[in-house]
Amino acid sequence: MGSLPLAIQLSTSLLLILLPLVVIELGLVVFSLVDLFKPERRVIGDNKLVWALIIVLVGTIGPIVYLLAGRKQN
Repeated sequence: MGSLPLAIQLSTSLLLILLPLVVIELGLVVFSLVDLFKPERRVIGDNKLVWALIIVLVGTIGPIVYLLAGRKQN
C-alpha cells in the first residue's frame, strides 16, 4: 500500500487551508452587493455602479472598504 505522492498531499493541505478563506471572501462580496443594491441604501458619492466595481474588482479590501466607509448612515 503506497501513500499519496507528496505533491497531492501538499495540494490537499493547501486546499483545506484556502477553502475557508475563499468562502469568507465570496460571502463578503455577496453580502456587500446585496446591501449595496437595496433601494433604500445611500452611498458616498451617490454612485452605486462605482461601488459595485470596487466591491467586485478590488478583492477582499473592496467589500471591507464599502462596508466601513462607503455607506451613508440613514
